[in-house]
Amino acid sequence: MIKKLHRKFILINMIFVTSILAIVLGILYYTNFQRSNIELKIAMSQVIQYNNRPQDHKFEVRRQPKPDPEQRPPRTLTPMFLVTLDNEHKIVNTESRNVEIEEDLLQTLIDTVISLPTPEGELKDYNLLYLKQEIPNGMKILFADQSLQKSNMRTMLFNYLAIFFSGTAAFFVLSLFLSKWALTPVEKAWEQQSQFVADASHELKTPLTVILANLKILASHKTETIQSQKKWLDNTQEEANRMKQLVEDLLFLAKSDAQTTQPVTSEFDLSNLVWERVLLFESLAFEQNLTLNSDITPDIHMTGNESQIKQLLTILIDNGCKYAGKGGAVDLTLKKEQDKILLSVHNTGDPISPEDIGHLFERFYRADKSRARKAGGYGLGLSIAKSIVESHHGKISVTSTEPQGTTFTVTF
Repeated sequence: MIKKLHRKFILINMIFVTSILAIVLGILYYTNFQRSNIELKIAMSQVIQYNNRPQDHKFEVRRQPKPDPEQRPPRTLTPMFLVTLDNEHKIVNTESRNVEIEEDLLQTLIDTVISLPTPEGELKDYNLLYLKQEIPNGMKILFADQSLQKSNMRTMLFNYLAIFFSGTAAFFVLSLFLSKWALTPVEKAWEQQSQFVADASHELKTPLTVILANLKILASHKTETIQSQKKWLDNTQEEANRMKQLVEDLLFLAKSDAQTTQPVTSEFDLSNLVWERVLLFESLAFEQNLTLNSDITPDIHMTGNESQIKQLLTILIDNGCKYAGKGGAVDLTLKKEQDKILLSVHNTGDPISPEDIGHLFERFYRADKSRARKAGGYGLGLSIAKSIVESHHGKISVTSTEPQGTTFTVTF
């Protein structure tokens, strides 16, 4: 799918870029072509107007003390020749610049133009533009060779095509890098989603397998009493509760990702809430021979979802107790610095390796790789904790060193 997405991204990008490039270059070419035609026609009009007076060397610029712009001969590099005819359409005079023409061809051109009804136009067979004007006792016909103009336009077209193909090639190479850069988050998300589905399926399969096995055992002892089969029922109940908790965790993360619901927020006493969670875990710490210490600044209030913050505290304290090690300690600190609330949960025990610490907040991730669930849980707790903190516009981080241990820090 990612490869198809790469190709689709490149295809759409190239269609968009080449279309824009073709439109821009096409407009530039058409504009220059029209401007060239207009300039040539203006030059022809100026030439025929200037040559309405009888004088020699009409195409030459003469130096005058105070030249009148309207009396200056037009300057043009386009080869032209002007023919003056009498009333009987016989050649009276011819003037040319940058061009030589045979008499037979000239007469053919004159006859062709005279037969045409329009005062100006193009002789495509001869690659010429013409402009004829009636004068007293005759007519003037100006011919302009389009060879230079068309040559310039061909050169321009070639340059624009070179720009188009080189630009297309450059944009194609750029699109390859852009597609890889733009789709890297998508590819990562896709891989995480695939891994998430695989892990979720694995975790759901385990309790379901146990439940089905227990039910099969119960079905094979139809005559036994419920009391005699209680251990299978208790085991089934335990696995069903574990699966229920997993489904609830998955549903919480799915809602957090989709942001379909806005949590109900209110102002509450965070200090009291932390105290309640610490008291709840004191018995667990005692059973595990752990020392649970707390340094809680009183009267710290915050606005948020109280039930989610309670869940966050439960996850962090429970995580600390699980990995503090035998005879270890868990230290919880809550304080306020200026306008920030700082919550930290520190536990002793083996440090987390640098390779694992960057993945702790990923779903179903366990540093022990064995998936043995010795400490219980599914590897979703810290993912849920991160989701809760981010929904409250906070930050969560972790540090782990030898021999200090591991510390989770939350900032609101």
